Order: sequence, then structure tokens, then C-alpha cells
Amino acid sequence: MSVLPRIGQLLRIKKVSMDENISKPTYKSRVADIQGEQVAIEMPIQEETGKMSQFPIGTHIEVSYFAEDGSTYQFQTEVEGEQKENVRLLLMRLPEKEALTRMQRRNYLRVETHVEIAVKTMDNVRNYHFLARTTDLSGGGMAFTCPDHYRLKVGDKLEVWMALPHKAGVISHSYAEAEVTRCKLPEEKGEHQWVSLKFVTISQADQAKVIRACYERQLELRKKGMGE
Repeated sequence: MSVLPRIGQLLRIKKVSMDENISKPTYKSRVADIQGEQVAIEMPIQEETGKMSQFPIGTHIEVSYFAEDGSTYQFQTEVEGEQKENVRLLLMRLPEKEALTRMQRRNYLRVETHVEIAVKTMDNVRNYHFLARTTDLSGGGMAFTCPDHYRLKVGDKLEVWMALPHKAGVISHSYAEAEVTRCKLPEEKGEHQWVSLKFVTISQADQAKVIRACYERQLELRKKGMGE
């Protein structure tokens, strides 16, 4: 199973700066073509503004992406040139596998948010299928609450369908297979139990939707904080 970027791969890019105090916006791009050790990518677009940005030849960049093994990888490279045919593409060098950094799941942005989810156990004995709401969410997992008559335990495998809210009232849907990592029973009768999950299998497209929803939620919380 390859962990290197592939054609069609969604990338997130930051310009590398020597000054750690400078805020570095995140850009998104996609792999258009791979020729040997060189990769052609779409012109990067800043996630917050939606505007295309200039990346001159020699610009040092940090690239992260979600690989086929379910992990997020990161590497540094530089822009080697442009390809101008039907569309403008940037050219960069692929790293050696040894130069890849596997990012831990805790590096995902985790935000407090109440997202509607449908949950189904991957267990023929405890054939649960129920609706719940998250207490927090990230690109690597979530926590939710549900009645304690659903006897969940650490290690349980679940299917999760998410209804993710976006700007202007738009809802997108994502699916993941997840594993229970923590369970906390209610302190009082009638209250809900708390369950924490990590995503085990999630497509690149679905994870991108989750990360986008978390990012937009973080911006919303920041605006509320500034307004108070």
C-alpha cells in the first residue's frame, strides 16, 4: 500500500518561513500528474479566502495529505517550476519515503460542536443502530453522548454517518468506520453515557469534509469570542 501522494490526491500546503511568529495560511491543491519523482499540482488556493496564490520557483513548502493507509503524512519540498498547457500547474519534487513524517491523530483540529450522527455497531450480537449528537469532532475522530442501554465498550467497531453543517446552512454527509477508545458511564440515572471514537477507515473526500466543518466551526467560535 503506497503512502506517497497519488494522482487526484488532495493536498494541504503551507509556505515555510524562518520566522515562526509569522502566521502561515493553509492552501489546498490536488495532484494532477506524476512523472517519475516530479509531481504536477493544481495552483494552490488559500482555504480561508478561496483566492489563488503565487508560489515562485524556489518557494519552500510544507505538504500534508491523507494516505491510503489511513494516516496523514507531511513532507517539505520546494517549487521547481510551472507547467503551462491547458491549465497552469506547479511542479514539485516527491520526497523519499524516509523523508515522510507520519502525523499523530492528535494533530487534527478538535472543536466542540454538536453534529447529528447515525451510529451502527459492526457486531451481529449487539445489533445497535441509533441517532446521537457529537460533543466534539476532529479529522481523526469524535466524541458523542447516547443512552447507556447501548452497551458500548472500548474496542467496539462502529459505522458512523455524519451530517456536517457548513456556511449558509449547507449540509454535507460523511461516512467512517471507527473504533471506541473510551467510554464513560453516566454519574446519575437518566443521563447519557459519553463515548470517544477514532476513525479507522475514512475516505480522503469524507475526511476533507470533516476537517472543513471543524475549521469553519473554529472560525465561528473565534468570531463569537471576539464579539463578547
